[in-house]
Amino acid sequence: MDRPRSGRIRFLTVISLFLSIFWAFYSLKLRKLWRSQTWYEDRRRELFASQARRFRNTAVDLGGLMIKLGQFFSTRVDVLPQAVTRELAGLQDEVQPEDFAAIRQEAETEFGRPLEEIYERLDETPLAAASLGQVHCGRLASGQTVAVKIQRPGIEETVDTDLKAVRRFIGLIKLLTDWEKYADFDAIFSEFSDMVHEELDYIHEGHNAEIIAANLAGNREVIVPRIFWEHTTRRVLTMEFEDGMKITDYEGLAKAGVNRHDLAISLLQIYIKQILVDGFFHADPHPGNLFITPAGRIILIDFGMVGVISRPLRDNLVQLTHAMIQRDYDQVVALLKKVGFLRRGADTELLARAIALFMEEILGKREDLFSGNLGEIMDNMESLLYENPFQIPANFTFLGRALGTLLGLCVGLDPEIDFLDEAMPYVTEFTRENIRTWDIVKKKATAIGNSLVELPPLAERVLCKADRGDLNIKVSMPDMEVTFAANTRALNRLTWALTFGFVLMVSAYLQVNHYQIEARYGFALSALLFLSLFLQNGGGPRRRHFHHPPQIRRGQRG
Repeated sequence: MDRPRSGRIRFLTVISLFLSIFWAFYSLKLRKLWRSQTWYEDRRRELFASQARRFRNTAVDLGGLMIKLGQFFSTRVDVLPQAVTRELAGLQDEVQPEDFAAIRQEAETEFGRPLEEIYERLDETPLAAASLGQVHCGRLASGQTVAVKIQRPGIEETVDTDLKAVRRFIGLIKLLTDWEKYADFDAIFSEFSDMVHEELDYIHEGHNAEIIAANLAGNREVIVPRIFWEHTTRRVLTMEFEDGMKITDYEGLAKAGVNRHDLAISLLQIYIKQILVDGFFHADPHPGNLFITPAGRIILIDFGMVGVISRPLRDNLVQLTHAMIQRDYDQVVALLKKVGFLRRGADTELLARAIALFMEEILGKREDLFSGNLGEIMDNMESLLYENPFQIPANFTFLGRALGTLLGLCVGLDPEIDFLDEAMPYVTEFTRENIRTWDIVKKKATAIGNSLVELPPLAERVLCKADRGDLNIKVSMPDMEVTFAANTRALNRLTWALTFGFVLMVSAYLQVNHYQIEARYGFALSALLFLSLFLQNGGGPRRRHFHHPPQIRRGQRG
């Protein structure tokens, strides 16, 4: 299928895609009125899968931002069910390369001179094709082999068109439904828009690469390609070419004699340092961005997507890591709540038990660890996120995506890896200045002392109230509140439906008796009543508000 090139046609195509997906789910809610709940749940699951497939096919056909948007959706396991995230996860591998003549013209326009004056050679067949650009192997006049990343022609205009379409659709969603109560669409859109615009700036990416290279300079197990700034612009990035095999090429790793267990540990160490110590990390560690030399060294490429973590958040993450290592799951839950990963009203005791079971099964040391299908493990993780009161704040997407991908890569390299035990020495080494026994003892002692001082007057106040009969005890009954709310909504809808039926019958009576003008007003009023009833039946996704703590952000230009 030919890709739509006209901005207007593309805009209408994107809007049409989103509206058709929206209508598919909305109309299902209407059909639910005369169907069983089992029928509705079955059709809903089927619809998630079919509409995700439809989005994926359209994204592959359109390319550009739609590919990137699908990849972004594939990381939101707290919002979307697995049928959607799995369908969209492999979009990057389906990107079609751009014609070299168009790529050549884009690069020459950017440099303002022929490519022959810049590169001694530039291969026409790309090494890799991505949604926003593609990479070609070349050689400089000095004989240095380089990888040249060139943006797709017109990609900035395409991105702007698609973002306008997405923004327009979000406006319609906010107008026609109450879904904004469950998800902050503006914040998610802002995060996605910022991410894409940063990835379009290759100078920004080059600075990101140099920051990570400097942070990892003491680690001989990792390679970050050097940037050739004299041959780099906002749309063309020239970097040192490093040859290696994909990190998922297990057969190639075996032939080269690379120890996969040691490789998994090295990868884990690199990311622990980036996240907990540097606060600046490579946020897209998928197999296409991680290569391994025959000597077993890890090559990191593609730094358009990075995450920056503030010092307060890093301190919380350090404490969270220590709590996980010590199997202190009550503290794990408390810290998850502190950084915004738990919704209000969450049953912390129940969640502590659930997290304990999950982590001991997934991360603990067991003889049968990961002996099953990795898909089952990810199913359990998604179930924990999607069916419990968890939320991934919009500005934590990069960290969550990086950690989730890292988990899969390490398990693929070594199915018997024990994450907690392997991480312990590195966490201790990297964070011993952050976590000091004396500080912990002092903090605990202060808390206990304050409690002992406050307890007698507090007990006295409570006993005095009880003696006067003024003591009130609040009991939370969330299920009853939900039932009352549901009954109220049902009564409201019934009232609207009866009113609609009455007005419609009166209008029909007036029409039959030749009161044409009155009948028209009546039909118009009944149409408005029907629209109101239709919108009230819309509902929204089952997720709650996203919380957006300001501690983490994308990388800033260095």
